[in-house]
Order: sequence, then C-alpha cells, then structure tokens
Amino acid sequence: MRYIYLLNRFNLKEETPEIEKRLRKVSALFKRDYEICISDTVEELRETMKRFKDTEYIITTVGGDGSINLLLNDLIGTDNILSFVPHGTGNDFCRYCMEEMNDGIHAVDLIKINDRYFINVACFGIDADIANDDRFIHNPLIPKSMRYNAGVVYYFLTYRPKKMEVCINGERIEGSFTTLIAANARYYGGGYRPSPNSFIDDGKMEVLLVDELNKISMAKTILSMKDASHLKNPAVRVFETDELVLSSDTKIGANIDGEPLFDDRFELKLVPKGFRIYFEKAFLEEMMKK
Repeated sequence: MRYIYLLNRFNLKEETPEIEKRLRKVSALFKRDYEICISDTVEELRETMKRFKDTEYIITTVGGDGSINLLLNDLIGTDNILSFVPHGTGNDFCRYCMEEMNDGIHAVDLIKINDRYFINVACFGIDADIANDDRFIHNPLIPKSMRYNAGVVYYFLTYRPKKMEVCINGERIEGSFTTLIAANARYYGGGYRPSPNSFIDDGKMEVLLVDELNKISMAKTILSMKDASHLKNPAVRVFETDELVLSSDTKIGANIDGEPLFDDRFELKLVPKGFRIYFEKAFLEEMMKK
C-alpha cells in the first residue's frame, strides 16, 4: 500500500522542515512506500487532493483534530483510507485510537451534520463557544493543556444558555441548555471525556444534553467531564440514537472535530461503518518521540 503524507505549511509553519525530515526517517524505518505533499494554502491542498480522487492510498494528515476533519471531508466518496500523525492542540481522536484500536485498516462510523461529516465529537452551547474562540484554543501564550480550562473560566463569567429545540428518538425537547454534545468517540477539549463509553464502530451516536445551570454548577459540570463524573449529575441527560435534529430561532455555533460551524438548524445522522481509517501505533509512537 502506498502512503501519502500531507504537510500543511499553513498550519505547521516553521516546524514543516523538521516534521518532513522525521517522516522520511520513520518511514524508512518502517519500510513504507510513500510520497510527501506540502501545501502552503488550503486552496493548494484542495488541488493536491484532486490527484487522489481515483486512487486507493493511505492518505495521512499531520495535525490535530481539525486537520483530520478537513481530510475526512475531502476523502468522502473516494476509495482512499485516512490516517494521521498527531500534531496540534487537542489530538483527542488520536487519544481514543491509542487506547482502543489495533493496528490495521478499520471500518468506522461517521456522523453527517448538514452537508459535512465528523468522526469524533460535535458540541453546541458553551462547549462550542469555548472551542471556537481562538483567544484561548490557539493562544501560544497559554500552555496547550490549559487552553480549554482558560476558556471555561472566561465563559463561566460571560455565558448565557442557548435556547434550542432538540428532536431525538421521537421526543421533542425545548428549553435553554448549557451544552449539547453528540459523540462518536469519547474525548474532546484536550482530554475531557464527555462520552466515556463511546466507540467509533458500535453503530451508535451518544448524545449528552445538559440543562440550564447556574454559573457555579455550570463550571463544575464542564470540569467534571475531565474524569467523567458528570454522568452522575441529574442535569445531564444521555441518549443513544442514530439521528438528531437541533434548531434555534437564531444562528448558533457548533464545533465538529475542532472546526467551527454556524447555522440555525443542524441535522445529524449516523453513517455506520461509512469510512475506513488506518492506524499503526508503533509508527505514531516513533513519530512522537522527542
């Protein structure tokens, strides 16, 4: 199998040469047949991807969850297989794979949201506002492990619950909510576990709906997702479904795999075993060595 590595200089910036050097070294160690493609802009990346429309390669992005989401949506409808080398602020999908996946090619579930797809987690409400705020999530002055926490503190002071209508499993739920999370895997926000029992190949989407809370309870509930103790909170309702519709009178923000999305209506539908990914733990461990 041929491996294609995508290095996006618009994300990796001055680290690009060192990452390229390490990719060549580790690929030689693992005896891979490979090609490295470097793009300076998103438009150049799109042009590069057109070369692989009719191929069946393992196409690897180097980056965080947002880079995986970008590649995922480009590969939909092709025979190519997605892989990744983690290099970003969250790497929550990689965290799941390192815990749960064996080496090889896997057929996994996806979730379609309007006209896009995600493989990890979508969130709405305070979680989306935090994840979409570059003042925290991509702030080089804040340590990576503390960026989501910094956003929680800020929105603890400023956040107002979102009014939404949620249709799930034939039930219509209206109200003001602190957050709604639709999970295919289990991590987001740099290690938070909103859905600790989720698996990416179990044919289920897990939905967490958190009622409107006062500010102290809101902060405690969000932070308790770090150790998954939020599931004991009666304000947190958990559903399993394959479809979900969420709507609002005004446009609201969502965050899917680290990427922002805005609309007043979101239709989510599970696509069982709708995509293939490749995972090789030893390769990733070698790439991540200092």
